[in-house]
Amino acid sequence: MRSVISGSTFQKNSTTLVIMNDSQRASERNEQQVAVAVIHFKDLVLVGRRPPGRPWAGYLEFPGGRLQPGESWQEAAQREALEETGLSVTIEAHLLTVHADYDYGRLEIRFFSAVPAAESLPTPRAPFFWLDIARLLPEDFPPANAAVIAQLRQRLLSQR
Repeated sequence: MRSVISGSTFQKNSTTLVIMNDSQRASERNEQQVAVAVIHFKDLVLVGRRPPGRPWAGYLEFPGGRLQPGESWQEAAQREALEETGLSVTIEAHLLTVHADYDYGRLEIRFFSAVPAAESLPTPRAPFFWLDIARLLPEDFPPANAAVIAQLRQRLLSQR
């Protein structure tokens, strides 16, 4: 029997109650935890092209990466945004969580809406660039991004 309560899993094995945090639960499932910052500014969203030699090379991506020990999901999204794009961001909200199975492993991906800390449009580090939200297409991204792209287009385009 398994119940999730406040981000912890309580697993009952016979008479033993095992309490696991998100990291332990991910290790048990051999799942990598990835935090992604979906950075937007007005009608633009920040994307980058995945480099050769990496899974999904040539596809677009949002800045993000694996959680480090002791780091919250939001902290990881902020850190990855800064490391990959050179931009400081403010996390607004959790958009959604996706579990994806790829040839190289299972991922738990949490997408967070974020805005640049700067008041004017900042210039990101290559390979990242600003793209009009209307031009976001699910087929340009790895499959795990489809739901967040649909949500983004619906939410942000409805504000136009």
